[in-house]
Amino acid sequence: MPDAPQTYYRSKSVEWYTPPGVFKALGISFDLDPAAPPGGVPWVPAARHFSRSDDGLSQQWQGRVWLNPPYGLGISRWMGKLAAHGDGLALVFARTDMPWFQQALDTATAVCFIKGRLQFIPGEGQAAPRLASAPSVLLAYGLPCALVLAESGLGRMCFTPKGKLA
Repeated sequence: MPDAPQTYYRSKSVEWYTPPGVFKALGISFDLDPAAPPGGVPWVPAARHFSRSDDGLSQQWQGRVWLNPPYGLGISRWMGKLAAHGDGLALVFARTDMPWFQQALDTATAVCFIKGRLQFIPGEGQAAPRLASAPSVLLAYGLPCALVLAESGLGRMCFTPKGKLA
């Protein structure tokens, strides 16, 4: 992951995949990736995947969840579902001014402000990868996931006062 910004890119697509280095730093596996492309992405360590055709928001979530939600207007619904589920990690832009982000901070156990900008992997048919157009954060739900963040070295991590510790 680069430390200094290079070229930023805006996209009309909501399909951008988490770079493998994030999972290497986290060092854990997940039971579910509910916002995956069809068949999942090979470097995302999740046992199950829901794609857009499965409608991951309407499915039952079980176990530890990895969530890189579609970055668009529906993000608050994805984050609300993870908060209600209470076990997992979400990767989102650090949109601290947005109501959905403030609500996520109120429900998350911990937050990690990732150092630098991530270089997301583009979905099928998109341009070559470029640095994200905004900084990213990982939000942990549940103490086990918060402790993983604390050990990851991905960035500055803090516990959120209102977040669930169980």
